[in-house]
Amino acid sequence: HTDTSTQPPINIIIIIIIMSDENDEKVLFKPEILSTVKVHAGYLHRIKHYSPCNKCHMTFAIYIPSDEDDFPVGNGNARKMPLILYLSGLTCDDTNVSQKGNAFETCKQSGVCFVMPDTSPRGHEKIDEEESASWDFGIGAGFYVNATTKGYAEHYNMETYATKELEQVCKSIDFINDKVDFNRQSIMGHSMGGHGALTLALRNPGKYRSVSAFAPIANPSAKDCPWGQKAFKGYLKDENEWKMHDATELVKMMEPGTMKTVTKAILIDQGDADTFYKTQLHPERFQEAAEKNTKGFMKYNVREGYDHSYWFISTFMHDHVAFHAIKLLST
Repeated sequence: HTDTSTQPPINIIIIIIIMSDENDEKVLFKPEILSTVKVHAGYLHRIKHYSPCNKCHMTFAIYIPSDEDDFPVGNGNARKMPLILYLSGLTCDDTNVSQKGNAFETCKQSGVCFVMPDTSPRGHEKIDEEESASWDFGIGAGFYVNATTKGYAEHYNMETYATKELEQVCKSIDFINDKVDFNRQSIMGHSMGGHGALTLALRNPGKYRSVSAFAPIANPSAKDCPWGQKAFKGYLKDENEWKMHDATELVKMMEPGTMKTVTKAILIDQGDADTFYKTQLHPERFQEAAEKNTKGFMKYNVREGYDHSYWFISTFMHDHVAFHAIKLLST
């Protein structure tokens, strides 16, 4: 026995540590505005947020025209503007088209917003050596599919991200939700993003009023499309899934005369000096399938002398935004 009457009191501090799933904290991560710049009397915002479907942070950009001037907004809605979703190609992120695409002047003139997601998840724990070993698979090359292979299925869910989650994030941000009419959307893209635009529209009939593409990878499941073969082998464990993510094959599966159930109009531009034209892209296969299904439904332009670059895209971007604006602003 020890006499403690002369000893100072002992303060016992109990520390309770609450363990929580790492994702719980991340889901609560509020979208962060990385930058805002004024362009063509509107504002381009870059925004970072946590993506539950890809289990990592994602960054996207959105251009919102100013409503200080009068422009046609359609449907008698004086506050909200329709939206074009732009999907970029291999190696790109949102900055390529925002800096080089030449889209915003026509968006301003038409009163149409323009959203630009990334092309893959980034910042997650490395899956394997293949993920960052080349420019046409993994980082910067998500192919707008939901992966089913081991490792990639956890993070590479770009179809869900582009068609559902990105819209939910935009709706959660007041200054976007106050300006955008999400019931009026169109979709477009370049190369891998052109593949994404076509397939996501075909897999979500009626979601997008119009679809367009610059030099799309139009038949990625074909043996003479190395980009598609590599991506689908890496992301989709069952080869029977491949055709369900191939625009040409999806159209072939449709009942004759039913293209109008998917969207109101399709536009494709292809440069004939594109080095990937005959070796990777094969847009005529999609054109042939679409024409066979619904004669005269889509417009296909082969542009003499143009390559695969943003010089090509920036030249004809006005035509594509204006094409979408017609459908988006009609009642």
